[in-house]
Amino acid sequence: MYKVVVVDDEPGALSIIKQMVNNISGYNVVAEISDAKNLPEKIQSIKPHVLFLDIHLGEISGVDIARQLYDMHCETRIVFVSAYDNYAIQAFEYNIIDYILKPVSRDRLEKCLKKVEKSFSSTPKQEESPDKSRESSSLRLNTQNGFLLVDPKEIVFLEADHVYTKIVMAGQSSHYIAQNIGKILSSLNDNNFLRISRSYAINAQYLREVNRTQRKCLLFNGEKEFELSITKTGMQCLDEHFG
Repeated sequence: MYKVVVVDDEPGALSIIKQMVNNISGYNVVAEISDAKNLPEKIQSIKPHVLFLDIHLGEISGVDIARQLYDMHCETRIVFVSAYDNYAIQAFEYNIIDYILKPVSRDRLEKCLKKVEKSFSSTPKQEESPDKSRESSSLRLNTQNGFLLVDPKEIVFLEADHVYTKIVMAGQSSHYIAQNIGKILSSLNDNNFLRISRSYAINAQYLREVNRTQRKCLLFNGEKEFELSITKTGMQCLDEHFG
């Protein structure tokens, strides 16, 4: 059963979407929310599989909420619901699974939920290596021409590049992966990897210095230093990790 949360400041729209979702087998609306107050924290607490999110939520935009959830590495699949299509391109920067225009039809909703199900079934998983000595450490990452096997401990940092991700390794090599940074972080499933901004995620074991004033951090792989920018949310992430 997929858990669903619906967020809309219009009571009518909230009720309609809830009823439509609950009428589809395998889905259950576990919460209805009519404002954006502390919404990212609520979503992290509820941990729904799917979030239907209205774009216009008073003073706060649904795009801003999606950005915050993206920075928090939230694995909830977000579906934007709006009467306007002018946010569509911007929305997909934050791993939005779909964008539905109001009024929502059952046919369109079912197509959306098929995308949701497909996204869960195709979530990247760590592949087994033929070499048993590498079985627990090697991670398969897709490239444009095939795939790459890497030891996560050798990754210094990840850099987002639209739908691709650049990974910089301890040996100073770098590779472009045909997956976005959020999906790679999910497949790593390693608490040492910290999202310090929309563009960067770092391996904490290579962190040497943090400058709060300049909001920058310094990574060192034994041979070369890397200076990366940190957002306010990223700084909070570092504080939480290092206590």
